[in-house]
Amino acid sequence: MENKPVTLKLIAKELKLSISTVSKSLKDYPRIKESTRQRVKELAARLNFTPDVSALRLRDRKSRIIGIILPNLSDHFFTRSIYGMEQLATTHGYNIIISQSHDNYEMEVMAAAALLGSRVDGLIIAISKQTSDFTHLDQFEKIGVPVVYYTRNPSFNLNCHKVLSNTHQGCYMATEYLINRGHQKVAYLGGPKMVNFSHDRFSGYINALKDNHIAFNAAHVAYTDFDEENNLLAIKNLFNDYENSPTALVAFKEKLLFDTLRFLKSVDHPAYQSLECIGFGNDPIIAYLSSSPIASIEENPELLGEQAVSLIVKLINGEVGVNAYKKVIVNCNLKVHEAS
Repeated sequence: MENKPVTLKLIAKELKLSISTVSKSLKDYPRIKESTRQRVKELAARLNFTPDVSALRLRDRKSRIIGIILPNLSDHFFTRSIYGMEQLATTHGYNIIISQSHDNYEMEVMAAAALLGSRVDGLIIAISKQTSDFTHLDQFEKIGVPVVYYTRNPSFNLNCHKVLSNTHQGCYMATEYLINRGHQKVAYLGGPKMVNFSHDRFSGYINALKDNHIAFNAAHVAYTDFDEENNLLAIKNLFNDYENSPTALVAFKEKLLFDTLRFLKSVDHPAYQSLECIGFGNDPIIAYLSSSPIASIEENPELLGEQAVSLIVKLINGEVGVNAYKKVIVNCNLKVHEAS
């Protein structure tokens, strides 16, 4: 027996059972007697039996692969989210293929085509900042491959499945926290102005000002598309008027805060020592900074990743209707780094 490959047929022959009974026993079918299931599992374990994955894929016409397209794997948020995705995907018997778009539309289209060619069972995507045409993603759904939009909200499209961070709530909490610390000049440094996934954060900022009876000041708002030159220009626009400079800052992500603090220090700006700031991220590097943000908006990326995989698996298995569009929201937390 040792020289033969261990198959369902071999186990069935040894136990004088049908191949179907052996297969169902290994899958814990309730109609199979407990004693039979136990006998099958004990022999399978003793013979080091492993299912033929390629045969399983051929039989159910599934690749058991989930495709994932992310903008940038160097972003701490996305590296954390992958952990949650991978853990849950493995639990459900899926592997994942991860591609980067580098926040570039053309690269996103190429990544989508490659994953489509790999016959993935489902796609999870955080769209690039340039994406406005979704033809390349519609191709998946046309052939029955579900798509889940993840963390970046194509807000103009109601007919899609989404798993999103509650960035409106996160930005509201951060802005109100700074107001409660006595700040009347709270600035907002946002992401790309014309991109849909930027709007929720800005609306959270605006609503917090309004609810706390603070007038909106357009001079205290700036936007950047995240490249270094635009980051610096946005920061200069916020702090060029020394007398009316913001005393606190909420930013789209923490890297923008780090760039802000570095610039203010380089020009010996009077706001450098006193500025209190909060950004999205909760990056571990904060613990090592001499001038760190007072708090962070924690988006819980691992949980977001798990929710995205959970939804895509349900769609693949038909547990959620393709047209029964789901919008899953994960709330943010405010992580304070310094006692108030």
